[in-house]
Amino acid sequence: MTTLPSALRLTTTGTADTVRIQITGDLDHDHADLLLDEATAQLTARPGIRELRLHCAEIGAVDSMGLSVLLMIGRRTAAAGTRLYLDDRPARLTRLLDLTGTLDHFTASGM
Repeated sequence: MTTLPSALRLTTTGTADTVRIQITGDLDHDHADLLLDEATAQLTARPGIRELRLHCAEIGAVDSMGLSVLLMIGRRTAAAGTRLYLDDRPARLTRLLDLTGTLDHFTASGM
């Protein structure tokens, strides 16, 4: 039995200073660019936002491309002076970030 990647769905809501993107599905090679495009569009359209919150509870698999996109979003939010939060991370995402040495990029003070 072959397991096919789960299509990525994004739901974006926001206020004047906070944008929340709910992520549902796999953050993988086939879909990760959708999240990068959405986060970039929000940062561009709302240059004054203080927080970008990625709601991660419904994330499925995350591969190296998904991790790369999260790191790219981290760099873009830092450059924009926006704080990035990975809310409601499932244990498997926290474990991936820990194993790859990137957890501190998302949990360090000032992030």
